[in-house]
Amino acid sequence: MKIHLLFFSIITFNAFSQSSVSVLDYNSVAAKFTNSAILFQNNTQGFPSYEVPKNSGLNVIYSSSFWVGATDLQGNLHLAAMRYSGSGQDYFPGPYSVTDSYNDSLFLQKYNQCIWTVTRTEIDNHVANYLSSGYVPVPSIANWPGNGDVNLGVSANLAPFIDINLDNIYNPMDGDYPDVRGDISSYIILNDDKGLHTQSNGIPLEIELHIMASQYAGNNFLDTTTFLNVRVINRGSQQFSTVKFGLYMDADIGNYTDDYFGCAPNKDMMYFYNGDNFDNNGYGINPPALGVVSLSKPMVTCGYYRSNYSYPYSDPAIDAEYWNFMSAKWANGESWTSGGMGYSSSTGGTTTPTNFMFDGNPTTGTGWTEGTNNNPAGDRRGIMVMQSTSLFPNEMSCYDLAIIYSRSGGNNLQNVQTLIETADSVKQFYLNQITYNCNQVSANVNELDQKDIIIFPNPSNGEVLIENLGEITNNYKVELIDVNGNLVFTEVLQSTKLKLDLPNGLYLMKLSTKENIYFKKIIIEK
Repeated sequence: MKIHLLFFSIITFNAFSQSSVSVLDYNSVAAKFTNSAILFQNNTQGFPSYEVPKNSGLNVIYSSSFWVGATDLQGNLHLAAMRYSGSGQDYFPGPYSVTDSYNDSLFLQKYNQCIWTVTRTEIDNHVANYLSSGYVPVPSIANWPGNGDVNLGVSANLAPFIDINLDNIYNPMDGDYPDVRGDISSYIILNDDKGLHTQSNGIPLEIELHIMASQYAGNNFLDTTTFLNVRVINRGSQQFSTVKFGLYMDADIGNYTDDYFGCAPNKDMMYFYNGDNFDNNGYGINPPALGVVSLSKPMVTCGYYRSNYSYPYSDPAIDAEYWNFMSAKWANGESWTSGGMGYSSSTGGTTTPTNFMFDGNPTTGTGWTEGTNNNPAGDRRGIMVMQSTSLFPNEMSCYDLAIIYSRSGGNNLQNVQTLIETADSVKQFYLNQITYNCNQVSANVNELDQKDIIIFPNPSNGEVLIENLGEITNNYKVELIDVNGNLVFTEVLQSTKLKLDLPNGLYLMKLSTKENIYFKKIIIEK
């Protein structure tokens, strides 16, 4: 049953900028994050904590988390997954430690409260004032975990930051600042290595999971959207040939007993909505719809299961069952099939395998939907899996997602249609943010290869040639940042020649595509 109701080179940590719980409520959403990898749930009480609108008491998500599974070169399965608080633990607070220092008092002091939250206003104020006499950064800037404690076996670089002097050390007194998105961001660092996996019983992957949750204020779809950037970093020695990354969600549209589930493969989205047009003891008339959109990688699997059904159509219990759900199979290894409830023996079922459950359109009543199959509404749990990859030691795989919401004034099905349209809007917004990618400054993994890009001549009188881009020139955006941290030049490259009408001085040039970011120093001398 669910319940509904000072530092220079040394950076110190304190409770004012770190926490074990963060609530992002910058826009109309109040979203709770914890240091356990359980998203949107009150860990101590088991209450849902993804409230829309905020302060309404109405929630659309009961719980969510990330499932990561991989096979090594010998074919052994490694897996980390969570579903609910109190049901086991596969992820642990803080970064991966090669010296197994997880229970060291200093490690616990620095990393047990593993959520860091910063606002765009704080960053802008820092950039404008860090050279001012007497300036002291606020804790969210001062304590940003750009530097890891190598004495504790932690990577030298952790959370991404803008490195003004390119020394690969986070020091706000040099002008460095967190490299985050949105008007507010919470950054969470977890590992799956500290202990036994008591949720999935899986073998640890020895990974670090970095989650950046961000919100924007706006009077459009951004007002009810939460963005998630997730980085999976292989800190261990295993070489994984196949890595699957999935987002699990138990979305309850108000009352959890009357929901439906759907997939929109052409939108890379899974979604949830009310089975009829009235949500009892919840949103009432015209209840909303909720979706999760993969922004950076194709969604290759999307399906559901029910909490109150029998094996193999209910919650997974062991690693192999989690892996099966991530592979378009039921817990026992049987393939999902089109029609009915997704298995051949159900009413309307077929024997045709599928990777996408209920991929029709509920608004038009076409294709395979819960409505066209006359399914009884109820509690639905969904899993969406993005395109698989390999992951070798010191490599990173990165994923961008958005949680979107629609209650446009129409009925329950019309809200699904608006949600589908919102998926297009949020994807376009993401694509327009050219620096939205996984290659931010300090992740310290292979994807950060700075490439042999040459800025010539350097020093320059303002006219420069950029060599060895190796890609279509107009894919690049170029930005220059001065020693005060101010953005002083930006344009999309039209050719490899660039004219910079700037005062003499040292600048940081940032060259970015949707896939990569490169940083180079340049000196202007006229």
